[in-house]
Amino acid sequence: MALTYGTIFGDFGDEKVTGSTKLHRFATRMVLPDGRIYKYGLANGAIAAGAICQASATIGADDMDVPLASQASVGDKTISVTAQGTIAEDAYAEGYIYINDSDGEGHIYTVRSNAAGTSSNTMVVTLEDGDTVAVATNSTAATTLCGLSFNAYKDFIIYPTTTSGHAVGVTTTSVGDNEYAWLQTWGPAAVLCDVAFVPGNHVRVSDGTAGSGEPLDRDASNENDETIGVAMKIAPVSTDYGLVNLTISP
Repeated sequence: MALTYGTIFGDFGDEKVTGSTKLHRFATRMVLPDGRIYKYGLANGAIAAGAICQASATIGADDMDVPLASQASVGDKTISVTAQGTIAEDAYAEGYIYINDSDGEGHIYTVRSNAAGTSSNTMVVTLEDGDTVAVATNSTAATTLCGLSFNAYKDFIIYPTTTSGHAVGVTTTSVGDNEYAWLQTWGPAAVLCDVAFVPGNHVRVSDGTAGSGEPLDRDASNENDETIGVAMKIAPVSTDYGLVNLTISP
């Protein structure tokens, strides 16, 4: 397989390969010869084939309004924050740090590594090679507030009936807990059905059965639930699997 700027061109069957060894960066994109698209990630829990998956939930203390411990200047490779809780070393590696308030707000940076954090200590976040601070933060460091987020494909979970994140793809085979696997994000996929799909209509995440889908009714109470694609030529019944043309991520 050739790696070109985060995209792999795979062969049929590569999408079903799982394992305990990490082979690619999280969210690496794989395209098969027929145009179907997949993203690489790590499962948090055993998940059956054909299940809709969600990004792991953020840590509430870290996802917004985290004060900086020191000012960051243009060109800096690190951003020091005041940790709000216990954070493992490199928990946010391949994830993101963004400025949500004050000078530099609206900028997002890719995390290479982070030091371990405990409540109120200084946690140094190192940015990926090539990514540097674009706008200096406030001279009163604590005035600038930021948020931290895991990579969406690190510790993905089966999509719960009450959402705590966004859809990241559909499993292509059964995946064990702490196994690396490919999630399908684009093109025809077999998806667990909770309520019979309507061919040609949008399919949304189900609020009845974790990891499944059901038709989107824009006049119903769940009209704002996330859609994953469009039902294809057949109308599966509950607990069956139906074909969905996924449109999660091209």
